[in-house]
Formats: sequence, C-alpha cells, structure tokens
Amino acid sequence: MVNFKYFIIPIALFQFTLVFGQTVVQGKATSSSPLAEQKQPLLEAHSNLIKKNDSFVTANREKIFSQELESFNFTIDSLEQTVLKLLKKYKRNSEEIDAKILDSLLTETTFKHKRYRLLYPNNYHRFANFKKNATVSKDYFENVMKGSFDNPSLVQFKEYKRCMNYYFDILSAGKYKFSHLEYVSLKRLDNRYNAIVDLDAHQSVKDFFIKEHFTSNIWTYRVEAFDYAFAKILEDVKNQEYVKEIKDTYKMGKDRRNDASEIKVYKTVDGITLNAHIFYPENHDKTQPKPAHIFFNGGGWAIGLPEWSYGACQGAAKDGRVAIAFDYRKRNVYGTDVKASVSDALTAIAWVRENVKELGIDPNKILADGFSAGAHLALVSSMIEDREDFGVASKYSSKPNAIILGSCPYDIEGRDVYNVSYDTKTISPLYLIKDNLPPILAFHGENDDMVEFSEFEKFRDAIQKTKNSFTWRSYAGAGHFYFRGSSQKDSDERRRLTEEFLLKNGFKIK
Repeated sequence: MVNFKYFIIPIALFQFTLVFGQTVVQGKATSSSPLAEQKQPLLEAHSNLIKKNDSFVTANREKIFSQELESFNFTIDSLEQTVLKLLKKYKRNSEEIDAKILDSLLTETTFKHKRYRLLYPNNYHRFANFKKNATVSKDYFENVMKGSFDNPSLVQFKEYKRCMNYYFDILSAGKYKFSHLEYVSLKRLDNRYNAIVDLDAHQSVKDFFIKEHFTSNIWTYRVEAFDYAFAKILEDVKNQEYVKEIKDTYKMGKDRRNDASEIKVYKTVDGITLNAHIFYPENHDKTQPKPAHIFFNGGGWAIGLPEWSYGACQGAAKDGRVAIAFDYRKRNVYGTDVKASVSDALTAIAWVRENVKELGIDPNKILADGFSAGAHLALVSSMIEDREDFGVASKYSSKPNAIILGSCPYDIEGRDVYNVSYDTKTISPLYLIKDNLPPILAFHGENDDMVEFSEFEKFRDAIQKTKNSFTWRSYAGAGHFYFRGSSQKDSDERRRLTEEFLLKNGFKIK
C-alpha cells in the first residue's frame, strides 16, 4: 500500500518549484537584452526550463502521481505556468521574436503537460501497488486530448508525437486503460493499430501515425507481428508516400534477418510460429560439436525481438560457439503472460539438445545468456523441475550448463497482475533457489529503477548461502542499462570476467 505521506505534497514545495522555475530563468533573461546579446536565447531558455521541470517530475514521480486528481492537476498546472510565463515575458519584451517560434514553443509546452496528465491514472495505479485506481471520469483521456486530432501541422512537433503515441498506447489497453499498462495481457500491437484507424481525426493525422506505427515499432517487434496491419494499409492509408515507406520498412524487417546463418522453427503453439535465429562459426564442421551460446532478449516479456541479439550472436560465433537468438511469446503481440514466455524458453533449450547433431553442438555445453526479462528466462529455465506445468514434455533437458545475467528480475511475484490464476512464485527465481544450479555470472546497476538493486541483493545473499557458483559485479550510479556510458574500466572488467567465466566453464578455447 502506498504510504499516506505520498498522497499530498506540501504546497510550499510546489510554490518553491514555481518560483524557482521562474526566477532562475528570468534572472538570466532580464539581466540585459537577451536576444541582442545572445546570452540566453529563447529556445535555450525554454529548453532549460522544460528540462528542469522534467527532472523535478522524475525525481518526485511517486509523490506527484500518487496524489488525488485535484492536487495532481495543481502540481502540473504550476509547472506549466512557469513555462508559459517565460514565453509571455519574451513576447512582451521583444518585438524581434518570430510569432511562429513562440507558437511552436507553446505547442510543445501544451503537449508536454498533456502527456503528464495522460500518465496520471496508470502511474497512480502503479504507486498504489496495483490495488487502487485513480478517481477520474470515464472520458478522462478523451478530455485531456480534446482538440488534438484535426490539425495536420501538429505532427511536426516532438511533444505532440510523444503525447499522441502514448494516447494510442492507452487506447490499446482497452478495459485496462486506467490501470498500470505494463502488465496488460492483450494483443496490444494490433489494438494500437485499430485505435489509430478508428480515431475521429483528420486523415492526414491518421496516415502519419499509421506510418509511425510501422517505422518506429519495427525495431521493437518481430516482423510477423505487423502482418495484421500490413494487410490493411492499402485500405486505411491514403498518403501513397507513406504507403511506400511502410512497404519498405516491412521489407527491411524481413531482409535484416539475412545476417543469420539460418532460421529454424523451434516451436508452434496456438498457431504461433517461433523461430531460432542461428549463427554458425566460420567453416563450422557439424561433425565437430561446438559449445552453444543462446540468447533471450529483454523487453519486459512484452516487447523485443531476436534481432536485438544479433551483434552478440556474431561475437559468440566469431569466438567459436554456435550462437542462437530465440524468439518467444510476448505480451503485447500475443496477449500472453510471463508463464508462456517461460514455457518457450524451456522448449528452446530442450530443442537445442534434441537437434545437436543437425546444429553441430555439444549437448553438455549450452550457455544461456539474457538481459532483463531475457535474463529471467535464462535463469528460471535452470530452476524449474515440473516442465509439464508449462506444457513442455520433451525428453531432453531444459537446464543450461552455464548462465550469464544482465539486470535480471529475480522476484517477479505479483508483477504479472492481470488475468493470472497461478502463483507467480513458481516462476520467480528468488523462491526457486536450490543446490546444483549451473554456474552463474551476473551484472547489475545499483541505481536500476526497473529491477531494484535490493532485489538483486536478496537473490545474491540467498544463493551465496548455497554451494552454487555465483560470480557478480554491481555498478554504483548505473541504471538498468548499466553498460550505457560505462567507464572504460568497468567495460574492461566485464569483458575480463566474461572471458574468465567462458574459459573456466569450457565455452571458449584458450
């Protein structure tokens, strides 16, 4: 339950924000003629204030979004007013500023704060531990976005596009749109396309966002996920330049798979075909078995595609291992939950062992590697005993021989909160620790805001009480994507630890 103190932020705090947001920028802007001396141009002043307010919202998001609606609106209104007053001041003090510039900044400001308001119901639900919805009207989202759909010129603005795209994400959640969106088990990608098409909007606006739906999300989902929408574009899109761009994007989604040595079907379930994207070492002799290095991509069990692992696969193949990136069922595409993803991971590892001769793999040297949700799949596959509960009946083992984890979720109890009738402890590694697990190498950022470091610490402390081999490193100040912006020292250390782990466990030739 959310602590009561988070429901109300002292008004003084927001008065401070309001005043601080104004006076710092105004102090700089009015020290002399800002445009003449180019000390604080309008664009820079606006950008700095937006960033300042954004940082404030991020740092205080639980306090802000767990308020009741009236207090929340007061907070967002206060932040928005700091920006509007800045724009009015520049407009009043200078006749040199082009009205179009002011109008564009006003548009960006408006939709920046509309997006905050769109975020309110699902974040309120999140910070209420998924137990309470925000008290808002049934047409809350429609009221926030009223008047936003009939002006095609708006599509040039970044904040408008961000706001609209999030609005479509909300609409894609159907009856769950007032809840935290992360765990909605629906075919949201198709729902999202339908939401765009069904919007009462100018055709040019709809055409633009259908094009965006394809060209942006093709980097997030497997190309087959767009088959439904692709079959409808000629009917739904009137702008032929967009139609061509969509077709080119769809083709690119297929063509990029040519980087793999071959792609094989490893599982068919409920009419869904799941593929193994295989990368062989150069001059691979299948009569001389090599270690396997398999990858599960991250993405919250909701998004992601095997192509995300292609670079890692190429590196592993160059190192002499048969590398395989596995597709698995994702929530946003198939409306499945985490248990379905776990089932696919179990099937994938058993499939590798069943096909070792065809793949040229040593069945006793299978390394499972993953990041975030993919790390969870790699780890939990080594822990599950009753595979029949997951629909896996193979006579071949699903247990990898070694595991590498990056930003792994170790305790997912209660995360999969919609339409789940099973105990999520059964797929939560923290509760499945036992002896005789494969050797594990794990990395985690200490400022991870997606998988809290305390979660990692609980798992680390628990597994170190067993006889299992568990090597780990954590990184102060690093977030979920701990490798982004890493120091050279940290990068070199991870590389060294990985090399040592591979050598020690027989996955690399000296």
